[in-house]
Amino acid sequence: MRNFALPLVAVLGLALVGCSSDPPAAAPAPTSTVPVIVPGTPGGPNRTLATAPSSAATTDPDDLTFLSDMMIHHSQALVMAERARTAAANAQVKALADRIRVGQKPEIEAMRQLLTEHGGTPPALEHVEHADHSGMPGMATPAELSKLLNSSGKAFDTLFLTLMIKHHEGAVAMSGTAIEKGADLRIGELAQDVGVTQTKEISTMRRLQKEL
Repeated sequence: MRNFALPLVAVLGLALVGCSSDPPAAAPAPTSTVPVIVPGTPGGPNRTLATAPSSAATTDPDDLTFLSDMMIHHSQALVMAERARTAAANAQVKALADRIRVGQKPEIEAMRQLLTEHGGTPPALEHVEHADHSGMPGMATPAELSKLLNSSGKAFDTLFLTLMIKHHEGAVAMSGTAIEKGADLRIGELAQDVGVTQTKEISTMRRLQKEL
């Protein structure tokens, strides 16, 4: 009688090795990234330092509304600040306008990326100065914006500060609503950055108003 014990043990050993081997680990899903916007010094611009993954929280309509509306809001501020480069008489007003432009441009791009990631459609911003968004907190009316863009010198400086303070106050209010009602952590952080930066700039503009 042939001895089958050794071959049988060997077969069972191979079977056990085959059963105990783990399946290949699934490749990690790629994560999208957005710029990290860091508030600058009081009255100074924000800085884009690095990238960080956006949170995977469930998309909330309040988050999408904030991103879309704030992109439009920032775009009007850029129109106003751009005009200050040639129309402003006061050097400090010009410097403030430059800080607004430098700070808000990267924020718009961060909002665009976040909105796209969450399935939203970024608004058209090319002709924001010709549209009536006065129903949005702090936005200048078409008549106010036209008057600003057609003024210069001290008259521009005075009107720029008046309109931009109101504009920033609207942005701070919108950011507060987003923080309170939104769900996505990354969008909430961006809203907080907007609120902090623009609150500091409001203080600077009020000081400049007294000095004009």
